[in-house]
This record gives sequence, structure tokens and C-alpha cells, in this order.
Amino acid sequence: METTYREWEKKRQEQSRGRRAASRRKSGGKTVLGTRERRRLLQLVVCVVLFLVVFIGKGVFPDKVEAVREQLLSTLHSDTDFRAAFVSLGRSISEGEPVLDTLGELWVDVFGGGTVTVSGGLTLEQAPTLQAQNAFLSGYPQRVTPVSHWLNGGGIQSEPGEPVPMQPSPSPEPTPTPEPAVEHMAYDGPALPDNATMDKYNLKVLGVTETVTPALGWISSDFGWREHPVDGGEKFYNGVDLGVNSGTDVLAFADGTVDYIGESEIYGQYLQLRHTGGLTTFYAHCSELLVQQGQTVKAGERVALSGATGNSTGPHLHFEMKLNGVLLNPAYYINPA
Repeated sequence: METTYREWEKKRQEQSRGRRAASRRKSGGKTVLGTRERRRLLQLVVCVVLFLVVFIGKGVFPDKVEAVREQLLSTLHSDTDFRAAFVSLGRSISEGEPVLDTLGELWVDVFGGGTVTVSGGLTLEQAPTLQAQNAFLSGYPQRVTPVSHWLNGGGIQSEPGEPVPMQPSPSPEPTPTPEPAVEHMAYDGPALPDNATMDKYNLKVLGVTETVTPALGWISSDFGWREHPVDGGEKFYNGVDLGVNSGTDVLAFADGTVDYIGESEIYGQYLQLRHTGGLTTFYAHCSELLVQQGQTVKAGERVALSGATGNSTGPHLHFEMKLNGVLLNPAYYINPA
């Protein structure tokens, strides 16, 4: 049974070849394509045309399209027998030859097996994208050389199949919120004296850049209305008290000049520094003064030693700040222990 089937199949193939040969002889040696072959040939021609359009539009940069167009026009106006080339294409397909080999033969028939040259001397084989197109038509789908990728003009290259690293877009740095010149602080106590304010001014308004806490202590008495610890009765306190041990260094709040020094029954030994921009700082109840009037001092420089002189219940530093004669709350500008 198997032998009979093979003989029948061989006889059928010989009859088919005989019919095709007879058909060619009747048509004067020319290949006559059937309806199905003509339709397939037309589809392939359309695909080739579309492929060439994509090839021209994407395979080269805009400044190189003109050179490729001229190359193709030159080929189209040459003596190439396009009809014979596409008839050969249809015959090869009808006889079952591989599509890639068939298209490769068409490429050689039409373009003569040459290379398309783009501006700058770059040939089809040298251009990565064009090379892929040529490899497909020639029946060799593998690249000969790796395709290079340029990111941001930096020349970053990757091999075929290797993912191209993407450069993350830098996140914009947040714009810092500018510090207000004056910060109005909430206050619901008794009315303040005319020469006092609870508002907080930034250092630029104060006219200083570097500041130092005048003594390493804790705030034992706040700025504002309070009951006087010695005299009794509610009085407005012009500064803050920093509780410290006797003999603790008293430091200059900022760069400045010694405005005056003195001693009284209320403040004991005291001094005042004048800074740029109308700012003054006052230090009282000192046990010893270490500077003289008119002397220039730097921020953090020792100007006195703390004590309990004058009207005092114990060793501490009384510290005041004024801006153009207006009393400020020193607690905004120091870092007590």
C-alpha cells in the first residue's frame, strides 16, 4: 500500500510539472500567472513598496533622505527589467521557494546587489537601521555589528538584546521658603509698653549674621509682665534671666563695640554692646567686667563673668536686646541649656 501511494504521488508531481511546461510553451515561453499567484504577487509588491517607504522615512535622518531618494530614483530610471524581476518573484513563490530567499533575489535583481550610500559616506551596511533592513531582504536576519544607542549625546552604547539604561530625570529641588522679615507672634497678655514688641525679626533685619548665646544657662525669668521677685507687684521685665553659676563666662552675642560699662544698685556691674543695624545688647549682674568702653569684640568673645551683684536673689545673667530703642524678646534669638 505504501509503495502504491509513493508511485501515485510521484506520477502526480510529474503531471503537474508537465502541465506548467506546456502552459509556458503555449504562451510563447512566458510565465502566465494564475489569479491566485497574481494576487499574492500584488500583495508582495505592496509590502515591498511600504517597506521601502518605512525604510526611507525611519532608516535615515531627515538630512539624509534626499541622498537616498536620488539613489532610488537613479535605480528606477535605469535599465532594470522590473517586470521580469517580479515575474521571477511570482514564479519562485508559486514553486514553493523560501520567502526570504525570494525577496533576496528580488533585491539583487532590482538593485544589482550594490549598496545604498547616504550622505557623509555612510553605506547601507554601515548604518545600523539600514543594515537590519538589508539583512531581512537578503535572508540574513542577524546583525553583523551591534546597534549603538546614544543617550543625551553621551555615547552610551549597548549590545543587541541588552536593555538601554534610562537616565532618570532629575527631580527639581524644592524652593526653600524665605524666612519672613518680621514674624508676628501671638500674644494675649496685658498691653505692652510703647517701647516693647513681641514680634520676631530675622537676623537680616537685626543686621547680624553670626550670633552666640551669651551664657550657658536656663531661662529663669521670661520677657514680659511678671511679679517682681524682690520688690513685689506686677512689672514689665525688659529681658530674660539666664540661671548660671557665679563666675560663668559671659559672651558677646554678636560682633560689635562696647558702648558703655557701669555699675548700679539695681543692675550691679553691667555693660552694653552696640552692633550694626541699630541693635544693642545689655548684660547685667556681672561679678567682673573684662572689656573697656570703645573696645571692639567678636561674637562669642568673653566680655564679663556672671554674678549676683545689684538687686538680685542669686547668680544669673540679665540679658536685654533692643532694635532702634524697641525692646525685643531675647528668647527668640538664644539657645538656653
